[in-house]
Amino acid sequence: SFPSVWISPSLLVMASAATSPGRRQSIGSSPSRMSSERMSRLSLSTASIDGGLDLIAMEKERKKLAAEMKSLKLEFALDFLDVSVKSLVVISVLTGYEFVPSHLALVGLLMIALFLSLVAVGIRLRNMQDLQFLVRHGFSRRWKKKERISGGQDPRVVRDAERRQLHHFIFRTVQAWCADLPWIVFNVNRVAQKGGGGGAEVVLRTVSIAMAGFGFGMKFAAFVNLVKMTLFSGVKMSMKEVWEELPADVKCGVGHSDDADTAAAMRVAFKQCMGQLADTPSFMVVAMTADHDHRAGLDVLAELAPGVPYSGSTTCRGALIGDKAMHGGQLVAVWGIYDPEGFYAPGIFEYTEKPVEDAFRACKKAYGNFKVERETKKSVHGVPSFVWFNGAPDPEDRTLEGFAKALGENTPVVGGSSADNDISGKWKQWCSLNGGTITSSGCSFTLCFCSAVVQGQLFTGYNATGKKGVVTQMEGTRKICTIDDRPAIEVYNEWTGGHYSELMETKENPNILAESSLYPLGQVCGQDEDGEPFYRSIHPSQIWTKTGAVQVFSDVKEGESIVMMSGTKENVVNRIAGVASHIVRTSGFSLQEVRGSLVIFCAGAMMFAGDSIGIAAQKLNTALGGTPYMGMHTFGEQGMFPDGLSRHGNLMFSALVVSSRRRIMKVLNVDTGRSVLATEPEFERILAQGCLHTL
Repeated sequence: SFPSVWISPSLLVMASAATSPGRRQSIGSSPSRMSSERMSRLSLSTASIDGGLDLIAMEKERKKLAAEMKSLKLEFALDFLDVSVKSLVVISVLTGYEFVPSHLALVGLLMIALFLSLVAVGIRLRNMQDLQFLVRHGFSRRWKKKERISGGQDPRVVRDAERRQLHHFIFRTVQAWCADLPWIVFNVNRVAQKGGGGGAEVVLRTVSIAMAGFGFGMKFAAFVNLVKMTLFSGVKMSMKEVWEELPADVKCGVGHSDDADTAAAMRVAFKQCMGQLADTPSFMVVAMTADHDHRAGLDVLAELAPGVPYSGSTTCRGALIGDKAMHGGQLVAVWGIYDPEGFYAPGIFEYTEKPVEDAFRACKKAYGNFKVERETKKSVHGVPSFVWFNGAPDPEDRTLEGFAKALGENTPVVGGSSADNDISGKWKQWCSLNGGTITSSGCSFTLCFCSAVVQGQLFTGYNATGKKGVVTQMEGTRKICTIDDRPAIEVYNEWTGGHYSELMETKENPNILAESSLYPLGQVCGQDEDGEPFYRSIHPSQIWTKTGAVQVFSDVKEGESIVMMSGTKENVVNRIAGVASHIVRTSGFSLQEVRGSLVIFCAGAMMFAGDSIGIAAQKLNTALGGTPYMGMHTFGEQGMFPDGLSRHGNLMFSALVVSSRRRIMKVLNVDTGRSVLATEPEFERILAQGCLHTL
């Protein structure tokens, strides 16, 4: 999984209190960054996004609020009865006896009780109206943010209930000490002095004393609860802050056109992409088939989206978009991401005889552009979320080496080698630098500092067989001369059961890209978390009949072991959807949090799948929840393996999924509208005080 969420080291201890067992650390994350799995440990639930838990929580809130309303009505009735009896006592005294100064005290006590009861009525009526509105609508009219905070019960409901209870205890305490107790003392003293008058008046006064005593007892319990809340439970008089974890402000969109007019096709594709984004994209990946006028297309794109960074390359015969495989003609496709808090630094360079140094220098230059801007982009920092890569076929392995040297080996590199329709070398690479730069023998890339958590992996669609050997002689980096000290083609042909025998007899140095799609080679690159080996597949491209050497599309070294792989069309068709599902399943975020995806589907695997490629598009679309994605067909695939290292392979699938979860947590005070990043000192206080409600 990709390095993703950043949080200060001092908070990890506090965050671990919410740790869910069974999560694993993201591969490649440093101590100063928090992975998407660790991020999810701060989350109450991701399933609540679909509204399920919110509905359950709202039903529980309705029941609690209904009980609170019944309690308010009961207290209202008791206060009304208490004031009524006190009023009868005062009327009896004033109408039955001559006026004495003590009558003023009795009237004063009645006025205090009446005033406090009327105030209580006003408060209760207002609270009941608020509660009824909350029950009907799910939010309070007093809230600045009217929408509910998703993730179960809205913490503001709990906070407001706590504040109502606190204010209720305070007010009942005032009633007890300022109304009930003085009335009891005054009237008990009057009865004790036998100055109460006739029998009926004494009975009435006794009843009022009893009621006041009963009321004082209930209100004294409120006083005791007030002491407990304020002194022992830590409840404060000031309103408790509620901070909400914000999702990443990201959206993805994709558009395409099969119009033969490149300029017109680019306008249509960009318009469709914008229709889904509804905002100016922050970064775009542009794919075109080799038979288009690439310069014309990029000129139109510069006109439509001035200043927007992009990169991309040619794609073989089309692309996968939505539930369809766009093949059979010319194609222009544009995938865009709206990410105003992110930063995207494109770069492009020509390959020389030293591709490692070429990649290192270009990468450092692009990273320098980010360093200039990073003070204004506080939601991203450190190394890129990923590097988007489109290079010319051949130096991919050494290009990745240069990127790793510049950015660290755990920085994900995702993409594919540029392709054409017929392996004739018409591939191109381009990026937005200098008004749109195009090359045919270089590499375009973009350092993507995405504000959202991204997740990706590189998979093969083939399975290893038991036939394996050791490479004993190489010529260059991609021509295998011997395996186990025998001509490579002899060994390879034996492994396949004579699959190439007839071809070698009829042709000299035959191209075997199509034939070898059934039996590619492979290498073990490590083990996954379950202890199972994971492979990168290697596509044999040509047989050298005189020497018996086999040309391949990935770098191999002498002394390395290789194995024959095998597969079926069904494996290829189903595996790409399985890749997307696996990424989402292991990422720590839910399918509802997926915002879009970039997919690389090997051109050789696409041709091997044949007419079934449309089924692959449908399965992939379903696995990604119908979110905008673009699947390019390339002559080489790059991505991250389970061990956290980026590699190059062939006949493989690479997918990058963009989520709505932030790479650096950002929280919003729902009452004041102020936001704070996890990198700011105040975030530590918010987390320590338990004010944070996570997604």
